[in-house]
Amino acid sequence: MLINNISELIGNTPILRISSEISGLKNIELYAKLENLNPFGSVKDRTAYHMLKYDVDQIQHERRTVIETSSGNTAKALVCLCNIHKIPFKTVTNRIKVSESRNILKFLGAQIEEVTKDVDTVEKILQEINEEPNKYYHTTQYTNSRNIDAHYITGKEIHQDIGEIDYFFGVLGTSGSSRGMSMYLKEKNQQLKTIGIVTAKDSYIPGIRSATEMKEVGIYKNSNYDQILEVSGVAAKHYMKKLSRELGVLAGPSSGASFCGAVEYLRKIDNECKQGTKAVFVVCDRLETYANYIKDNRFCKYHVCGNTYIVIDPADNQIRLSEGAIKRLCDKDLGIGADGIVYGPFVSNGRYTFRAFNSDGTEANSAFFGAMIFARYLIDKEILKLKNFTVYIGAVELHIRLDDRDQIDVRLQCDEPCNLGEIEIGKRLATFVTTGNNNLVFEHRSPSKELVEKINQEVILSNLFGSGINIQAVKVIDQSHLYVESFERGSGYTVSSGTGIMSACYAFKERLSETITIHTPGGICEVTQQNWSIKGSVFKILEGEIDLESFPEN
Repeated sequence: MLINNISELIGNTPILRISSEISGLKNIELYAKLENLNPFGSVKDRTAYHMLKYDVDQIQHERRTVIETSSGNTAKALVCLCNIHKIPFKTVTNRIKVSESRNILKFLGAQIEEVTKDVDTVEKILQEINEEPNKYYHTTQYTNSRNIDAHYITGKEIHQDIGEIDYFFGVLGTSGSSRGMSMYLKEKNQQLKTIGIVTAKDSYIPGIRSATEMKEVGIYKNSNYDQILEVSGVAAKHYMKKLSRELGVLAGPSSGASFCGAVEYLRKIDNECKQGTKAVFVVCDRLETYANYIKDNRFCKYHVCGNTYIVIDPADNQIRLSEGAIKRLCDKDLGIGADGIVYGPFVSNGRYTFRAFNSDGTEANSAFFGAMIFARYLIDKEILKLKNFTVYIGAVELHIRLDDRDQIDVRLQCDEPCNLGEIEIGKRLATFVTTGNNNLVFEHRSPSKELVEKINQEVILSNLFGSGINIQAVKVIDQSHLYVESFERGSGYTVSSGTGIMSACYAFKERLSETITIHTPGGICEVTQQNWSIKGSVFKILEGEIDLESFPEN
């Protein structure tokens, strides 16, 4: 087949019959519309093409830049089409969660303006257009009727291939594809049931929004759907795997969610349906973009004030966290290298719990920096979409507040620490403070690594703390500033410690102001006495995959 332009391949995608052995359906025929076979790899190819095709000549003539808010497939299709016509393309987004998407867009030459989560990206685009009215052409995918029109044609293709449809399943992002297809299919069968699929509130599925987020989408109307189904990220990945392994359909997670929603819904009504009832779901995009998302044993490494934790999510990782495995993972030479491990979330009755392990394999009773990193992970993975929430480690309840500006700064509020009195170690006087973890706080003119290591040896010789204790050497610079050096039971010398910093402030609270800036070898953070909270900047350093073969016990 000879073509003159790659855009000629957009549309007319095939439709695949799903065998009853795979679907588990006796009376209902299930079909998959393979939109992943569009030339740029997704259902959004149609959206991009129809939003541009009528105005390409004008955009070229006026030398405008096409601008859109997109984190993935729409941006990819738009930049490809713009490249063909030598038109610049820019995306303004705060939703790029899949690193491959960013890399692909950069490779294709897209200008990417990433903004913080509190920024309304559509408003940001309108502001930029207002500042330079002759520079941009805004495709407005969230309100553009051409988005719907493009997929009205897709609905026509489905009808031409297999006739009247009884049930249609579409995942919801902009809602343009599901609305357009269902409009045409409903014209041919007024009894059509349209089911929209959204991500469960505690999950993240690339390309799909939650029911709450859909309220922000201009062309979405709840009345266009007979039912809205929630699908978890775990279920989406499971059905994504079924598509790839059992059907040879190399599809992404939103397709897995669509397949999952269709099968689970239809199995409940299959016995009530007459033979030959037809249902269709959409395979939205391809597998390859989600190489990191589909890793079975993923980890993330985060940093706050010099402290690093490896985050291991039990939903994504099968590793058994034995003492040996923890030591190996935290070892900077043999493993990933970190001060400890955050293991979670464990979700029960709306409570988000985690466990924290020191680098020597022992479990921590509390971990303030670990909790701040855990909170940032929940936000990064869109497991939670709140700015104020509570996390738990054991029985300890920790309150989290995210900075309104950029959500990089995380503030943790804890119960007021407890002063257990003074204790003499060697010839040094220490204040014994507990924050869930026990700490000895020493005042010194020149705190150093050598000093806290020496004090630790004195603690061992004292035989007062059989399993060890955390040590903080503190210099009170003035009423608003402390310098702290830390030695942690289970980790050894560390450049900072969240519970240690809080203990240091509590030990000298009568000499300190309401807000204290804490200086450590790992960086600077802030403690507020009024509500006993600590604030620091939390960053993800890297993510990767753990090779279980390196851990014989697994």
